[in-house]
Amino acid sequence: MIKRILKKIKGSRSEIDFLLNQGFKMGNNCLIYSENAIDSNFPWLIELGNHVIISTNVKLLAHDASTGYVNNHTKIGIVKVGNEVFIGSGTTILCDTRIGDNVIIGANSVVASDLPSNGVYAGNPARFICSIEEFKTKHIKNLDKKCVFKKPWYEWRNATKEEKEEMKKALQDTFGYVK
Repeated sequence: MIKRILKKIKGSRSEIDFLLNQGFKMGNNCLIYSENAIDSNFPWLIELGNHVIISTNVKLLAHDASTGYVNNHTKIGIVKVGNEVFIGSGTTILCDTRIGDNVIIGANSVVASDLPSNGVYAGNPARFICSIEEFKTKHIKNLDKKCVFKKPWYEWRNATKEEKEEMKKALQDTFGYVK
């Protein structure tokens, strides 16, 4: 089972093996698209639940060395991410932070305190934007109003020039969705 999970994780096998051997914990069906996302100094202080997606350029830090400047000690703390969590590109999650279940964290956010379950958060510092239910309702309704491209997102990398131009034209004044 661990081999199946590791196949879904981006990054080098030796990096993942190192983290797991050092005590990093990860649930089922996690996708990590960031290299070096997990604090390699204290990986045993970081835990991911099931169905967690970590986008590109994300950092989960279990330590804060800035405190060494004032008291000659590095602050450390647990980072725990719940189930069904999406962490947007460029986000930094600081030490001593707990993220609940069913959470979306917007791109380039800084998570400096606990985020309760069932919410969408974004910003620096990350703040509550709306509930997961409000987010779902909005985007489900948008499927009737906006452009929906039937090809799965991962196939667009190989789209034809015509398909790319068609998409660009359709999105000229709005946004849309891919499957």
